[in-house]
Amino acid sequence: MVIGLEGRWGSGKTSLLNFLTAELEKVQSKNIHTIKIAPWLDGDASSLVMSLLAPISLALQAEQDKVSRLNGESNAIHTDAIDVSKMVLAYGQKTARRFAPLARFAGYVVPGGQLLGDMMDAGADALEQFVDKGVTTTELKKSIIEKLQQVDIGFVVILDDLDRLEPSQAVEVVRLVRSVADFPKVVYLMCYDRTVLANALKTGLNVEDGDLFLQKIVQLTFAIPLPEPFDLRQQFLKGASELYQEVNNQPADGDLLDDLKSAVDFEGMNLSMPREVKLALNAIRFVYRGIVADVYFPDLCRLHLIKIANYKLYQWLEEYLSTRSVLVTGDGVIYKETKSDMGKRLQEILPSEEVGSLRSIWHLKKYIPGVSRVSEPEKCVFGEVSMRDTNTSIQQRRLGSPLHYRFYFALTGPKTVIPEAKFRELLNLAKDNPETLITRLNEYAVKTKASGKTWFEHILNRLDKDAISRLELDTLVGLVHGFSDTMDTVLAADTGPRAFDVSVEQRAIWIVENCLDEIGQKAGHQKLELAKWMARDGRALNWLIGRFFRNQMFTHGRVGDRPSSSDEWVFTNDELDQLVQILKERLAKTGTQDLIASLPDLPSYLFGWMNIAGNDDAKAWAESNSKTDHEFLKLLRRMRGWMISDKVYYPLSQSTVSPFLDWDASVERLQAMLGGEFDAQARDLQQAIQLSRD
Repeated sequence: MVIGLEGRWGSGKTSLLNFLTAELEKVQSKNIHTIKIAPWLDGDASSLVMSLLAPISLALQAEQDKVSRLNGESNAIHTDAIDVSKMVLAYGQKTARRFAPLARFAGYVVPGGQLLGDMMDAGADALEQFVDKGVTTTELKKSIIEKLQQVDIGFVVILDDLDRLEPSQAVEVVRLVRSVADFPKVVYLMCYDRTVLANALKTGLNVEDGDLFLQKIVQLTFAIPLPEPFDLRQQFLKGASELYQEVNNQPADGDLLDDLKSAVDFEGMNLSMPREVKLALNAIRFVYRGIVADVYFPDLCRLHLIKIANYKLYQWLEEYLSTRSVLVTGDGVIYKETKSDMGKRLQEILPSEEVGSLRSIWHLKKYIPGVSRVSEPEKCVFGEVSMRDTNTSIQQRRLGSPLHYRFYFALTGPKTVIPEAKFRELLNLAKDNPETLITRLNEYAVKTKASGKTWFEHILNRLDKDAISRLELDTLVGLVHGFSDTMDTVLAADTGPRAFDVSVEQRAIWIVENCLDEIGQKAGHQKLELAKWMARDGRALNWLIGRFFRNQMFTHGRVGDRPSSSDEWVFTNDELDQLVQILKERLAKTGTQDLIASLPDLPSYLFGWMNIAGNDDAKAWAESNSKTDHEFLKLLRRMRGWMISDKVYYPLSQSTVSPFLDWDASVERLQAMLGGEFDAQARDLQQAIQLSRD
C-alpha cells in the first residue's frame, strides 16, 4: 500500500510524521520495522535504492538468524539457496540506474549500524552469483516476493520532502515505489505538496497530467487539515506576548496590548500555515532584544507578519518609508515621476477598494503616513501629514516615524537624522548645562550631512510647536539661551542660497518665538526677563539684531506696511518698547560697533540697526568703513544678494546700498577705478549692478 500525506510547504507534514513515528515505536511489534528516507538529501539514484533495500536486507538477515537460533540450525547458507537478505542486496545492485563509486558510500551508515559501502560489497558478491546463474531481474524480484510472504516481518517506509525534489529525482522515487520495491508487507507513506510533486512528475516523465499519474501510485491520501479559524493568530499572539514579557520583564498590557491584538488580528488573517507563525516569531525573537529601545513592538510584529504573507508589500514599505524620510528631514525632494511610480506599484499590491480588506490602501493608511486611496497614483503617496502626527509617531517609535523606520528593516537608525538618544541629550543639556549645549549646537552648525545640509537643521526640524509645548520650563529657557548664543555660527556656515526652502535663521526665529510663548504661559514674568537678556547679552549679535528683533519690528508694524494681528505678537507694545531701548543702548556702544566688520551677514545687521535705532548711526558706520578703495570694495561685495534663474547670481542692488551710501557716488567711484589697481573688482561689481532688477 502507498499512502500519501499531502499538504503545502510549512503546513506541518514533517511534524505529523515525527508524531506518527513516535507512536509507531510505541505500538509496533518486534517484527514491524520503520524506515525513514529523505530522497531530497540522498539525491543519487543508486544511494536512494540502497538506502531503502539495505535496511530491509539487514532486518531480514537479523530475522533469519533469530529463526536459525531458535531451530538450532547452522547459520551457514546452503549452497542451493541464497537467503532473502542477499537477494534484496543483489536486487538493489541490479535495479539501480547507475552504480556510484563505492568510495562514495564508505562513511554512509544505514539503519542497523552497517556501512553502506560494506552492504554494496555484499550486494555485488551476491549479484555475481545470480549473474552467473543467468537469473533475470524479474526472476530475482519474484523470488524475493515469495520469500517475504514466508517470513513474519513487515516494513513501514516513510518518504519525506518529496516536493523538494528535482523532476528527475521525483521520477526515480516513483519508480522505486511503483516498480522496484513494490514488495508485499511493505507500506509506503509519502509526504508531499500535491501540486509541486505533480508538476515535477509532469516535467520528469513528460506526461500531460502529473496529478493523474500520481493517482496511479498512491492508493490512499490524507490531506493536512487547515487550522481552525483564529488558531494561528492566537498562537502568534501568545508567542509574541511571551517574547515581550521575556525581553521587557513586564507583560504587554494597556494600549500596547490593544495595538498588538489589532495588528495580529488583521495582518494575521494572511497566516495559513504553522510554519509561517514560527518563521515570524523566530525573526522577531532574533532582532527585538537589540532594538527594543527603538521600535514599537506591535508595529514590529505587524511588519514581520506582512513580510511572511505579502513580501512585495514589505519591500514597498521599506522603499517608501526610506524615501519619505528624506522628504521629511528636508534632505531632498520627491518628483512627480517617483510619486507616480510608487503610487502605481502600491495600487497593484493593494488593489481592493474595500475599507476592511487586507488588500486595501485604506488599512495601510492607519499606520503608514501619507498614503490614501485615490485614483491618481501620484496622489496616493507622500501626502501631507501634520507635525503633531509626525511627532506622535516619533515619540511612540512607530514604523512610520522618519527617525525610527530604519530600525525595523536594518536594525539601525537612518543616517540622515540624529539618533533619538542624542537629541534627548541636547534637551537635557538645555535644562542642566546650557554652556555645553551651546558648544554642541556650534558643532552641529558646521557639521554637514551627505545631502549638504547641516545637522543643526535636523534639530530645528524636531523642534516644532507641538514638541516645544511638551518641554519643561528650564528646558525652554536653555534652548532660548542656546539659540541666542549660537545663531551667528549658523549664519556663517549657512552661506548657500535656498530658493525653495525656508531659511535656517527664519526657522530659528519661529522656534525661539514658540519657546518664549510657552515660557509666558508657564511663567509670564520670566519671558520678558529672558528677552531682555537676549537684547542685552545674547552673543549671536548678527542674528538678534538683523533677524530676530527686526522681525518683531515688522510684526508690530513699526517697519514695513504689513503688521500682524496682535494675537500673533510675542511681545506687547510696551514690552517691545523696553527691548528696543536696551537694543539701542547696546548698538551705540563702541564695543558693539567694533564687532560689525566680523559679522557673517552684514546687510541684515545694518538694516536691523537702522530699523531699531534709526538710519544715522548705521549710515555713519558705513561711510566711516568705506573711506579707502579697498574698504569700499569690500563693503559693496558684502552687500550683494543672490537670485536664481538658470544658475545662482549675486547682484548688487541699489535698494540694499542706498540707505547707507550715496548710490550715484558709489557708481561713479567704481567707474573711476577701472584700469587701476582694483580694475577686476570694480568690473565684477559693475556686472553685479547690471544683474540687479532695481
